[in-house]
Amino acid sequence: MNKKLYTSYPQARLPDKALPIYKTGGFQGKSRVITNLVLFRWPNGRPCHLVNLWMTHKCLGTAARDSSKTLAGLITHLVSYCYKKHTSFFDFDEDDFIALKKLLVEETIPTATGFRYKRNNNRTGQIQHTTLAFLYWVTSNHPELCTNPIVGLDNSGANITITLKTNYKSGEQYLDHPEIVSAVPYNDDKAPITESTIQILQDEIFRKHNWEELPATSRLKSIKDPELYRASNLYLYERRMFSIRMMKLMGMRPEELYDLDLLLNQNVKESKEIVAFTKKRGTPPPVRRFKIDASAARQFQNYLDARSRYIDFLDSRKITISEPNNIFLGYGGGTLKKESLTKELDRLCIGTRLTGIRVCYSMFRHRFITREINIRLEARYAKSPELKNGWTIGLRDEICREVIVLTGHADPSSLHHYFHSEYNATTSDSSYSKTLRAGQELESAREELVSLHHQSKLRKLDFSQEVAALQSQINALQELIQKK
Repeated sequence: MNKKLYTSYPQARLPDKALPIYKTGGFQGKSRVITNLVLFRWPNGRPCHLVNLWMTHKCLGTAARDSSKTLAGLITHLVSYCYKKHTSFFDFDEDDFIALKKLLVEETIPTATGFRYKRNNNRTGQIQHTTLAFLYWVTSNHPELCTNPIVGLDNSGANITITLKTNYKSGEQYLDHPEIVSAVPYNDDKAPITESTIQILQDEIFRKHNWEELPATSRLKSIKDPELYRASNLYLYERRMFSIRMMKLMGMRPEELYDLDLLLNQNVKESKEIVAFTKKRGTPPPVRRFKIDASAARQFQNYLDARSRYIDFLDSRKITISEPNNIFLGYGGGTLKKESLTKELDRLCIGTRLTGIRVCYSMFRHRFITREINIRLEARYAKSPELKNGWTIGLRDEICREVIVLTGHADPSSLHHYFHSEYNATTSDSSYSKTLRAGQELESAREELVSLHHQSKLRKLDFSQEVAALQSQINALQELIQKK
């Protein structure tokens, strides 16, 4: 049931409407550009027209690249089921809905120790809700195709009887059915990434780009064109370090990192501000602005300089750059897909043997949110120490409203979990916040040191004694902080 049945198009121009031309009596066609359009086919390769109409409707409502692909991954199961069972969407009924649930719940995959269930109840529930939403859309928008309603309320004569419920957070209505599986809590879903894990990842990035110490099999690309290999290798090092630093600094979604606007961020060193678009929030996407310090601005500019040097080198070799306006470039000037950023993190984890723990870009986001809430709590404590005796709904909601401006969440309640955890941490241990602040200052210094250390080795500069002395001081301060 996991065969990929869809293709994603970054941009698609589709016919929109025809306008009359009064002088000639004819018509002029107008088209519409849809970003991140996903189109479906049946397993036999023929177009799946109804799903394509629905996906087009959905893609028009968001500029988020991942949203359309996520939706496509969910509706794939209905398309695959109907094809295998020789059942049309119009004949899909209660028995089919139950049979689909059984397949989703019982499907397994092999592991090193045996088998495990392929998905948990949360994923199964998402697939079920998406199935109902699509069939309800067909019923509502194309009733002329349905002998009976496919999905409807009680006494509607529909194949599948649903009820309408209201999401207590958003106030929006959704479709519900007795056969939808119960949700289960996520394990460590809000765990922030640790500084030690980030350091391990950065060291692995350097190891992968220290070409003189790489095994011969890893340097095969350098045989044909050593200069291109070294120039590309140095840029890829800067790109990967930049990705880690930006995720630490702003806690963006990976798609927001990938879509950082190059033009809007050309003068970060002077403005001390990074501009990012908020995905999953409609079209056009809202803009978020992050105030940064001189050190972070310098690191941002260092990457832009490395990117410019790489482009100049490629130009000197008459190598065409596929997407010169993107902030990220692929190897040899080729196209870099957003998925490559997450795959690179996975490969770093494999190289460092971090596969035994959960490491993903969302953990950078959790780290950012936790720290932003901590900063605001500390500011309130300084003005009103009595707040440490017990939090109030007003305090929680005020802080969460401030932080969602930076995170891009639509609903402040999405951050309540972070608030409660951070409030408990700051009030249960009086040294916690001071330790965190001191640690943040050390992290900034360590970022500069990591960059200096790696750059000196990659560029054949000998700063080893200076770097070692600074590293020793930072380590001593870190140990002192941890004892507090």
